[in-house]
Parts: sequence; C-alpha cells; structure tokens
Amino acid sequence: MRIAPTLVKHVKGRPLSLVRFPDGIDGESFFQKNRPDWAPSWIDHVALGDEDKVDYVIANEEATLVWLANLACIECHQMHSRQPHLDKPDYIVFDIDPPPKTPFKKVVEIAFELKAHIETYGYHTFVKTTGGKGVHIVAPIEAKWSFDRIHEAAVAVAKPFVESHSSIATLHVKKDLRQGKTFIDIHRNRTYQTIVSPYSARGYPGAPVSMPLHWEELLPLTDQLVFNINTTVDKVIQDGDAWETMGAYAVALHTERKQAAVRKRKNAKGNGEPAESLTEYARKRSFDKTPEPPPAPDAGPGDSFVIHRHHASRLHYDVRLETNGALRSYAVPRGLPPRPGIKRMAVNTEDHPLSYREFEGVIPKGQYGAGNMWIFARGKYEITKEKKDGFYFRTKSRELNAEYRMIHTKEKDWLMERVDTAQVDWLRDPIEPMLAQVRAEPFDSEDYLFEVKWDGIRAMISLDEGEITIRSRSQRVVTKQFPELQKAAESFRATSALFDGEIVCLDENGRPIFEYAVRRLQQSSEGAIARMAAKHPAVCYLFDCIYLDGRPITSEPLWRRREWLADSVRKNGAYRVSEVVNEGVLLFKAASQMGLEGIMAKERNSQYTPGRRSDHWMKIKSHRTTEGVVLGYTKGEGDRGPYFGALQLGRYENDRLRYIGKVGGGFDQRGLRDVHAILKKLKPANRPIKEKPLDDSQTTWLEPELVCEVRYSSLTKDGNLREPVFLRLRPDLVAKNVH
Repeated sequence: MRIAPTLVKHVKGRPLSLVRFPDGIDGESFFQKNRPDWAPSWIDHVALGDEDKVDYVIANEEATLVWLANLACIECHQMHSRQPHLDKPDYIVFDIDPPPKTPFKKVVEIAFELKAHIETYGYHTFVKTTGGKGVHIVAPIEAKWSFDRIHEAAVAVAKPFVESHSSIATLHVKKDLRQGKTFIDIHRNRTYQTIVSPYSARGYPGAPVSMPLHWEELLPLTDQLVFNINTTVDKVIQDGDAWETMGAYAVALHTERKQAAVRKRKNAKGNGEPAESLTEYARKRSFDKTPEPPPAPDAGPGDSFVIHRHHASRLHYDVRLETNGALRSYAVPRGLPPRPGIKRMAVNTEDHPLSYREFEGVIPKGQYGAGNMWIFARGKYEITKEKKDGFYFRTKSRELNAEYRMIHTKEKDWLMERVDTAQVDWLRDPIEPMLAQVRAEPFDSEDYLFEVKWDGIRAMISLDEGEITIRSRSQRVVTKQFPELQKAAESFRATSALFDGEIVCLDENGRPIFEYAVRRLQQSSEGAIARMAAKHPAVCYLFDCIYLDGRPITSEPLWRRREWLADSVRKNGAYRVSEVVNEGVLLFKAASQMGLEGIMAKERNSQYTPGRRSDHWMKIKSHRTTEGVVLGYTKGEGDRGPYFGALQLGRYENDRLRYIGKVGGGFDQRGLRDVHAILKKLKPANRPIKEKPLDDSQTTWLEPELVCEVRYSSLTKDGNLREPVFLRLRPDLVAKNVH
C-alpha cells in the first residue's frame, strides 16, 4: 500500500504475469498468467491471444495490488504495452543477464557501455535493477509500432554492440552457447513477453526490489540488496521516482524516423490554411499589439499539451490539449486538482494555435487576456478512456505526470478531476525543508541570489483548499499558535501550495527577536495565544514555493519558483516575500550593521531538495554559531549551586553522537533558572557518547532530546568548540537532525 501510488503508475493498463509463493520463498512457486475464474468482478482484466486466449490481470488500482498480495503473489511481471494500445509497445527493453557469480561492478560497466551505444541511435535511456543479478535498460518510444517492428529495431541496435564486445557479450538464447558471456536479451521485446515491473519485490532472500535508478545512482552500486522492501519506499519519498518522466522522452523508432519526417512535411503543407477552429481566437486579438502568435498552418505530433499559469484580470490556469491541428483549451480558475475526490470547474474557451505551446510572456494592458502568461507544464498526453460525458487523459512530461478525467456538464462547462494518487501528498504529508551549508565569508556572483537570514522559526506552510497548516522544522503542527497567519484568502493568490519560510516577531525597529517567536511557539491555551499575538504579532517571510496549484515545482529553477511565489502572495498581509538582491557583500555588511544574524546565498538555477543539505544554499553568519544536542549538565557551584554549571554538548556523525565540548558562558540568572527547569523535565540516561569527559562523574546525563545554539570562536583539531557562549534553546529543532 505504501509503494502502490508509484507502482500503479507503471503497471496501470499493462497485462500482468504473476509469480506466486503460497508456501514462502523456500517452498514451491509458480508463474501464473490466467486470471483465476473465481477472481472478484472488480478486478480489471483483458483476454489476449489468437486461439488459446489468456485472460490477464491488469492492476489499475491499489486494491488490485492488495488482492494479489493476498494470493501470495510477490512478483509482478508486465508487458511492454498498455491500454488502449495493447498491440503497440511504449518502450524497448535491453535485459543484461550476466553469468553466475559475475561481480555486479562488471554488470554496471557493461550497462554504461550499452547505454552509450543505444543513445547514439537517438534514444533516451532509463535503467533499473532487476532485483536479481542483472539490470534492465529501457528506451521509451512512441506507441505507434507493432511488437515485430520493435523487436527488429532492438536487434538492429544490439547486434553491432555485441559484435564490438564479442569477448564479453552475446545474443545467444541457449545458455550452453554463451561461453560465460553476458547475455543481452532483446528477445523480451516480442509479443506477450514481460519484464519484472518497476518496484516489484522479488522472491529471493533479502526481499530485493526491482529498483528504477538515475544513472549516477547505478555507478557506485555493488549490491542490489540495498534496495529491498524495507528501504525502497523511503528512498522514493525522499528522492522521487527515477522513471517518473519517462513518457516525456518517447521518440520514434530509429528505423522509422525518415518516414515519420516525410509524413510530417506532408501534413505541414496541407492546404496552406490554419485550422478553422481558430477563427474566434483571431477575432479576439490584435496581433500588431499582442506578442501572441497568430493562426498559421501547423503540423503537430497530435499528442502535445501545454498548461499555462495565466494572471489576467483573475489568476487561472489554461489546460490546452492538441486536437485536430489546434489546442483545445479549458480555463481552470482554481488550478489543477491535487488529488482524487477534488473537482475543478473548467470552461471550454476558444481553440489556440499549436505555436501557443511555446508562448510565454506578458499580454499588454488593454488586450484580450492582458497579464502574465507562464508555461506551467508541457509535453505529451494520451486519451486513456472515452466516456459519454467526457474522457480521461494522462500527461507525460518533465513537469507533470498524472491522469485526469474531464466531465462535460453543460454547454462549455466541464469538471476536471485527478484520478491517480501521488506517492507524496505535498499538502498533507510532513515535508522536510531544504538545508544550507555554512560559508565563512560573503561574496558576489551573478549566479546567486542573496537575502537576509531571518532569525525566527523555520516553517513549512501548507495551503490546501483554503485551509492553512503550519509545521515547524521538527514537524510539530503549530498552526493555532499563530492565528494571524491563518487568513488564507487575504494572504494568497493560490488554491493549493506549499511554502517555505521563517516566522518572526519584529521589534519597533523591524529587527527579528527570536525569543518573542519562541514564546509564541510555547503557548497552548487560547487566551495565552491571543495575548501573545497582541503583544508580539508575527509575520512570515516566505522565500520559496515547492508545490503550487496541482504539481510539485521542486525541479524548477529558484528564479522561476520565486516568480510564482511573488505572484501567489498578496501584498499587505501577514505573509511577505523575502526580498533578494544581487550584491552579497553589501547585503552582508548592512545585515551586520543592523545586528541581524547574517545572509543566505542561493544559486539562482538550483532545484529544491527537501531534507537535504546542499551547497546550492549557503548561510553566511555575522557570528560563528552552531547547534548542539544537550547531552547533560554538570553540577553547579557558588551562585549556580541551585542550577547547573555547564551543558555537555554533542552532534550526530554517521548516526552516532560525538562529543563537541561544553558551554557554561552566556547565562544570566533568569536564563539559568529557565533552562534548569527544562532540564529537570528530561529523563536521566547513561552517557550517550563514547568519549568520557574529565567531569563525567560530575555530570547528569540525559536523553538527547534538547537542542541549543551557541556562539564560538573556532574549532579544535578534534572538532570541539573553542570559547563557546550559550545563545538560546532551539525547541523548533529535532536533535537527530543536528549534524
């Protein structure tokens, strides 16, 4: 169930063969193609074959996978075609099958050589482990040719490779003829042949998984067992599906491209007239005043789409699907539906020319549709099902891979609904924020954007159908603590979004006071929350947007994400866009003079990587500060007798706590009292570090839960803090994240 949203995307519409293990992997197993005659009626299936038809199961929904699991089906093997084109494959597969006891490193070497060879034919390659001893290289193609044509093309590619690598590779099917060489199996491209499905478990010890990978992830891999039923889901949630964008790279067979080019040229000539449906489009526009493309004869592939984010008099999205030589267009005011069960109104507007797929810019004031027009997503689409009241379609692009239903209600009115489930629910799942590395000195660079490092509570703000949820960096939901940040309609020009920002409380000079924000965070009763909100009102500076109106935008460059962020935040509210400048040195100087914490430097073309610390983001502090996990406290003497002497600190290295010293400076009387009260609530524990400090016997060791921030002059050669000074506790941070 956890991997189902991603697994279903790959097997949906594909006939499956099953490997069942009714007595476990050490017992007898069997390969099954025919659907059992007692299968429930809701299981999708299809009969294929000429005379002796086989009735294959098709897993179009998560419930089918659960039903298969209950049959002790561990492995799913899929055909290379999917509905509605079951006679036309949508990829070529090259199965690298090494002889027994071949080191996996050798398999990887052959895979990279074969990859380079395949790509000389104009294909884009994807790779996955088999969960056994080999790998599969897959080249996506347009679903236009028969299995026989696909097999011929695969032979034409593989034969020259094997001839040039005759000492290590072979095309011989019979094992006794392979002579210890690696078998490049291209015969799997024949009719009714299968490969193990992406993300399917295998019936081998260790429960390995057939794992799609990025090529750079395959290079260092030495053992396929790294990817198993215990590790796969977390990796997919963290890194995404390596095969998600495969459909966007589908090309014509290399053996058919000349004929395809000739057909395209013939179609382009046509009768020299634009599509008749573009009359209304032309009537509404003055092409000497607007940069939009005029109607013109055009020949498209027949399956292209583009979605525009259009900020005209009102913000909306335009979904455009290529149909009969033009783009059939639907205006969707509230953005794409983010998940099943949510329907969006969609109004069928005038058709647009195919050249509108590349249009992006500003339509001048006074012209029809005046305002900003951004390309939100584009690629190929496929009608997956026709209905009396509409149709289903699947998008295949680098930005958006999802399936939707369009329901015709009356005249030009439609409803748009998403029918597939995403692996990650960006609006409701806890998403880890992207982290930055530390840099000592400020700098200037055209490749970076610079902004103030706000001193407050890091927060992820989810906007979901008008409801706001705020999570701190520790994933604690703190929405109720900040009532002034719950006004969605007054704050945002979006329906669904996930923002990254910093909640701050400002003094009379506009400087953030961290202690005020922490006090706000610590309130629980409605009365206390209201009093603190009146005394120390909060604002939230937003510096990134990672999900917007129906799709994650983490792969967009930072400058583009910031454009959409600025367009999504209304002015004069409690949410503000953190401004950026191009001069890092000057900004750092100004921030230091104002007593601010420092600045951030962010690579303008960088992607957003949730939960990862990256050098694409760098924090440059006006003082050297760091976080430490509070491991315990020493016995106090003199005035500190009733409290404590110093805090013992550590941080995690390779999942193990390492000692970094102790801090006793920086406490006033009130600070000693407040921190001591918190320390007394923590559970005593055995020393959580291997190192044994000199004052071990005078230390009360604690469960490593609390985090504090300290200022220091430098580090010793052992990595311990020199001259540390306590600054504050960080209740917004989780100890395990302090590295």
